[in-house]
Amino acid sequence: MIADKLSSFIRDAAPYPERGYHLQGAALPCNLPQIAGVFLAEGFHLEMLTCQDRRETDRVFRLIYQFNRYGAPQRHVISADLSPDATAPSIAAIFPAADWYEREIFDMYGVVFDGHPDLKRILMEEDYVGHPLLKNFVDPPSPYRSE
Repeated sequence: MIADKLSSFIRDAAPYPERGYHLQGAALPCNLPQIAGVFLAEGFHLEMLTCQDRRETDRVFRLIYQFNRYGAPQRHVISADLSPDATAPSIAAIFPAADWYEREIFDMYGVVFDGHPDLKRILMEEDYVGHPLLKNFVDPPSPYRSE
């Protein structure tokens, strides 16, 4: 079972009946590539990757990875807390779909993914200043709209 293979990486695992996921747990950011490799070897795909700005309450960014299988669903959610000045390892080499997710998180939150093949903005203009999904974000004045 995949939970056994991930037991050395995952902290605070919760069973499916309590959370609605087959495995939900927290991991250290440095272990994310190894965890992704286990999911890939077991036939899973990356269903979703997102970020939460928890700097006000927990002083971290929380990266949330959701893996699943086709056929009989087997959904697993792994989170990793990252200090605001730290970088996260990219899993784009393991799951190519992570390329776009990681670029979106970089663009919207400013989280840098080490080893990403082409980390640049994906939604905002390349010269845009700021990261719009940060809780303390203030949109800079634009020459295209009246204030």
